Amino acid sequence: MKDLRKEKLPARLAKLVRALPEDPYVAAFERSGVGHGALKGVLRGALRRVVSDFDADGLLGTHPMALYGETSWRDLIGVRRRLLDVGAGSGGVTVHARSCVGEIVTTEVSGPMASRLRRSGFTCHRVDLASEVPPGLGRFDAIALSNVIDRCARPRTLLKTALRLLESDGVLVLSVPLPARPHVDVGGVTMDPDEPIGGDGADFESALTDLVERTLEPCGLLVRRLCRTPYLSRGRDGALHRLDAAVIVGARS
Repeated sequence: MKDLRKEKLPARLAKLVRALPEDPYVAAFERSGVGHGALKGVLRGALRRVVSDFDADGLLGTHPMALYGETSWRDLIGVRRRLLDVGAGSGGVTVHARSCVGEIVTTEVSGPMASRLRRSGFTCHRVDLASEVPPGLGRFDAIALSNVIDRCARPRTLLKTALRLLESDGVLVLSVPLPARPHVDVGGVTMDPDEPIGGDGADFESALTDLVERTLEPCGLLVRRLCRTPYLSRGRDGALHRLDAAVIVGARS
């Protein structure tokens, strides 16, 4: 795992760097994960002409991913009453939070992904929180946005909405691969987001600084911790795809 280079961060952000512990689940996924075979690869290619990446993966169960295992979740949020996982995908990351959270609620805009979440036993609202908050959703003492803000149309609005749903003593955990490459999948095409997220820079640390200062803090996030972790997925025949994600832990400012 690569560490954040504190010397490349502003002093006030360098003080917030605390690496995640080694996560047995993520390490095992990196060593020997299972991807999808040739047939699903062909089907996914055909589906991708008319539906989004997320819908195609939701329909076929392709591209399993790893970001946090139980060890990472516990280190990031501790033991919590209610977790809202925004844009939870297939639930492959969410499932590892079950041992440290009393109730998990998810949201997802992809119909096939929402179906997978429900089959896995999660409460799932098929909704874009940037546009609509389901009645009676309530508040949460933990909210996660895992690799979401770089794949949605209105990331700033989404973050502000999430912070409004956070309890005063709650924790928000956000992850995003950097430097950011934001885009939105609409059907079979890719579009630019309506709102910028920042995250630009020549290296990981400058992109992280840009994200924090241009977007996260202006939207009302009080940053308390910064770290870096691998974002892994398995493709055709088990091929490993790896990105480096920034993880930002914060609270309502």
